[in-house]
Amino acid sequence: MEFFLASRSHRIALVGHLKLPDLFEIALILAIALIVVGPERLPEVMRTVGKILRELRLASNTVLHELTDVLDEPPPANIPQPPKSSPEAVKPPGPPATQPLENK
Repeated sequence: MEFFLASRSHRIALVGHLKLPDLFEIALILAIALIVVGPERLPEVMRTVGKILRELRLASNTVLHELTDVLDEPPPANIPQPPKSSPEAVKPPGPPATQPLENK
């Protein structure tokens, strides 16, 4: 929630705190993938993983930009302000008024 409440420049700074994997971690992941998948299917699997990651990044960027635009735009000017409350408007209603019945 803090990410969306921050100003645009602070949002960029918050994203900058994410830790990316270093070269050793990437090599370890690739070695494990090579063992699990095998050398024949590894290029196909890596292409598929790349496509999935690209789609996820595009979707998250779209959502991020839409939320940023909505949070940064000023509220519309044509929304009426709520009426100011007075003590009488807040006071609960009393018992219903009764009128005497007329016999005809």
